[in-house]
Amino acid sequence: MRGCWLVVVAVAWGVGGLAAEGEEAARLLWVDGGSRAADEDGSATMPFRTIGAAMKVVRPGDTVTVRGGVYREQVKIPAGEPGKPITLRAADGERAVVSGCVPVTGWEKTDAGLWTTVLDFEPAQLLVGSQVQPIAREPNEGWWKSTAIEGNVLADPRHLEGMEADETGGEVRVWLQHGNVFHAFPIVAFNAQTGRVTLETDPAKTRLTDGDTYYLQNRAQWIDRPGEWAVEPLGEPDAARFRIFFKPPDEDALQRVEAPRTAAALVSVRDGAHVLIEGLEVTGSRQYAAGIELYGARDVTVRRCIVHHNEQYGISLRDTIGCTAARNVVRHNGYGISVSSSSGVLIEENDVGYGTVDGIVIAWKSDDVTVRRNYVHHHLLWGHPDNLQVYRGVSDVRFEDNLLLAAGQSVMMEETRDGRFTGNMVVGCTAYMLIFGHGNAGHYLVQGNTLALSGYGCMNLTWEDYDVRENVMMTGHGSALFGTKGITGYRADRNLFWNTARAKNAMIIATADGWHRDFESVRRSTGQDRHSVYAGPRFRNAPVAMATLDHRRLHESTRGRWYLRGGTGLFRGGDYIEVNFDGVRRRVIRIDAASITVVPPLAEKPIKDWLIANWGQKTDFRLDLRLASGSPGAKLSATGGPVGSQIDVTAYRRGDFNGDGRRDLPTLPPGFPAKSEFHP
Repeated sequence: MRGCWLVVVAVAWGVGGLAAEGEEAARLLWVDGGSRAADEDGSATMPFRTIGAAMKVVRPGDTVTVRGGVYREQVKIPAGEPGKPITLRAADGERAVVSGCVPVTGWEKTDAGLWTTVLDFEPAQLLVGSQVQPIAREPNEGWWKSTAIEGNVLADPRHLEGMEADETGGEVRVWLQHGNVFHAFPIVAFNAQTGRVTLETDPAKTRLTDGDTYYLQNRAQWIDRPGEWAVEPLGEPDAARFRIFFKPPDEDALQRVEAPRTAAALVSVRDGAHVLIEGLEVTGSRQYAAGIELYGARDVTVRRCIVHHNEQYGISLRDTIGCTAARNVVRHNGYGISVSSSSGVLIEENDVGYGTVDGIVIAWKSDDVTVRRNYVHHHLLWGHPDNLQVYRGVSDVRFEDNLLLAAGQSVMMEETRDGRFTGNMVVGCTAYMLIFGHGNAGHYLVQGNTLALSGYGCMNLTWEDYDVRENVMMTGHGSALFGTKGITGYRADRNLFWNTARAKNAMIIATADGWHRDFESVRRSTGQDRHSVYAGPRFRNAPVAMATLDHRRLHESTRGRWYLRGGTGLFRGGDYIEVNFDGVRRRVIRIDAASITVVPPLAEKPIKDWLIANWGQKTDFRLDLRLASGSPGAKLSATGGPVGSQIDVTAYRRGDFNGDGRRDLPTLPPGFPAKSEFHP
């Protein structure tokens, strides 16, 4: 241990002198999975080869520094003490990856030109580097629509009749109209003569409906594009083993194939306290586990980590007190950051994006939670995806100065009260933006926010006691911003409301007296909004209108022709449009009553009801929804300043939360996917 104790002396002097008599000095322990030292003692010259080995000897006050490399292990961090936290950190400038993935090796080439190998577990994903590979499917893009459902039999003679297909094996992924959910059902029987496929379903949990859209997936015979793969069980006597079929993008990719295997948290603090986790990359947990899990933890901080491609949770805080997640990149997980049964939590300055479900979840009687200055974006996929979700007896949550961009529902709340939603910039969703739902979410202050470009409306109020002031709300279409019918305790003033200049005879707000197209009648009906204004907000740079694809006609949409929900009245020939705020400039070249045709087309047919932001004749797509100096809301606040959020969208999107021009988040590693494989 000589090398380690030499470091200890330097560290102790560096923090203000040697430890007091009888007190053990804080140690600096090292981990290096690539070490070739004959022995390991945690010193800089003889580092531990695994993080787990360091965790067995670490003491309160120690710092464990992990050098670059991939550590395929589960890390359980013991407790520190008040004033003596245990710190687990990546070495400065080095990529230390804690991975639940295993390399997939032993590939052999088949006569059909595919590569195959056998695993002793069934993988849910296949990755090359950090890139998720698409599972084999038919059709290769978009959806087919069933013509009839007979119990658990899906009929579609148009597409299935005459198809060359084995009788069993593979799955059908169905977009269930009943409940608007998605599920993959194993194929029990395939009848190509009648165009019918029999599925393994549970009628008590799911119900197929005539007209459900679907696609076939996960059969080797459907692999026809680079990157596609499929998995099938070997069957008895090797039922616990699975054969993988893969068509790699190139043969070099076979050396970099991995599959998530670990069905448990990769980095965890359970019933511990006083811990700092910093700078790690955490990826590859499976099933219901998390990349980083704090369970029963007190005073634990997760900072500047990159957490990605975990099947269920990126970062999970459960039954915690006084814990923090700050300046992390949390992308490509199921849920991004989940907080449940916790109090005194701070979620601050994180980038949470491209999850398959929700971004940030606050749930199960959590209280005293601050969600501040986060960029939460692009939760547009399965189920009812939300950028923020709150449910099950939550109180005293403060949402402050967050940028919420591109979601199915921007904010969904139920069973929550006594909260604040202030200073947030909410842009683009397919449904409602700020939902106080289920008749049990209320007692909220809603102040100084900008809610713009919604699918339906800007708010949905269902309970009581809403103080709504100094906000900017713009739907981007002609439907109502929100309704107040049946709501008690609605108080509002100094708001700037607008639909869009392109909407004819727009609906503004619905009250107990009906639907109003005149703002003065809204005032008279509610007795509120004395100083509020209905007028164009004059954002510094924003789309002029908003639409979404019609999910009922996605099976008819092509890469370049899209059917829109509510028709095409907000579009003109020559308009420039953006899909899901992806920054790609496309132009409308043809319009009919139900669809628009654009160039350039998407790379693949749309898989969901994507957001279509219409920029009119503007070609600069850099969002800036702060008010221009001549805006009717520029001096509307009670202090004579502007209403709405003051967030610099461009700065947040590049990871600069304090506006100093520098990125506050860790740098993404080479090859890290810029977006989900499902997004355009």
